[in-house]
Amino acid sequence: MKTLGYACLLYIAFKTNLKQIFGIIFLFTFLFVWGGVGCVQTTNDYLPEPTLGNGDLLPTPEIVKPEIIINPHRTRGGLAFSGNGDLYIANFKKDGAIAKLNKKSFKNPEVFIDLTEWISSIGEFPASASGLCFDKKGRLLVVDAGTGKLLRISPKANKLEVLADSYDGYRFESVEDLAIAPNGDLFVSSPLSGTIYRIRPDIGYVGVLNDDLVRVVGLAISPDGKQLIATEPDASRVVVYDIPKDLILADSWTLVDFSPSGIEPRSAAFDDRGRLYLGLGNLNEIRVFDLELGVEIERYSVDTEADSVVYHKGSIYVGGNDKVIRLRLRD
Repeated sequence: MKTLGYACLLYIAFKTNLKQIFGIIFLFTFLFVWGGVGCVQTTNDYLPEPTLGNGDLLPTPEIVKPEIIINPHRTRGGLAFSGNGDLYIANFKKDGAIAKLNKKSFKNPEVFIDLTEWISSIGEFPASASGLCFDKKGRLLVVDAGTGKLLRISPKANKLEVLADSYDGYRFESVEDLAIAPNGDLFVSSPLSGTIYRIRPDIGYVGVLNDDLVRVVGLAISPDGKQLIATEPDASRVVVYDIPKDLILADSWTLVDFSPSGIEPRSAAFDDRGRLYLGLGNLNEIRVFDLELGVEIERYSVDTEADSVVYHKGSIYVGGNDKVIRLRLRD
């Protein structure tokens, strides 16, 4: 993704006089020599001009109309699709309840599991589902933000395992989201402790990925499986970790910087063309980036807090405070 920096450089230089160009070239040369720096161009002067990018053109915002999939008046947490296309929703109507919606109609949701029936409260904090995803065996992985646990649930919800709840003798202070790498490694965000945990369940390993202090919330694995994308709403930015093969620490580099705008990126997902979708929780908006070109290419309003986002078969699904929205990007 270091090509992102060059794309960003060219875009900025195009809008700059010759004297400033040489200064910018020197700066970017210095940064790239010392490694790990890239950027994606964002601007308040939004140009809705479509970009070919990695393949098919995205539809314009005028064409894409948000569809309410479900409006239970209470749902805040992650979304995930199973291998057969069913949609799972965290905290459906109550903390800890995970709902399952049939892939054919998304109607008549049923409670797949209620974590509060399996997990005891810690003090005044009951179990509360946050990030969700599925492993290759169809088991649902759940971050329990209420009691600070990483859980694994069997496909029929008749078995629940605690994969991790502590590191170095201390219980997880907070956990928000998770992402799974192609090799099965799990990454769990903990914004209050400024930590991204790296977990390898098959050997019982629980460690830390980040060598720098970041208070990230949303996580996503790049399409090639080599990088972890992490949203940091308090810093108004999105950072990237090049995932080391060995279980060692890594530093981040900034991919998208929204400061000093105060924009809070909270969630991230990739589509099948490699485009990155960021959920901007405080703007009720999804922004799309072409990472090959290093530019923002589209914006979609979603009429709900964009706290979670997931891509599935040509559509983006957005979870907010009180509803789940679908944006159809292709038939």
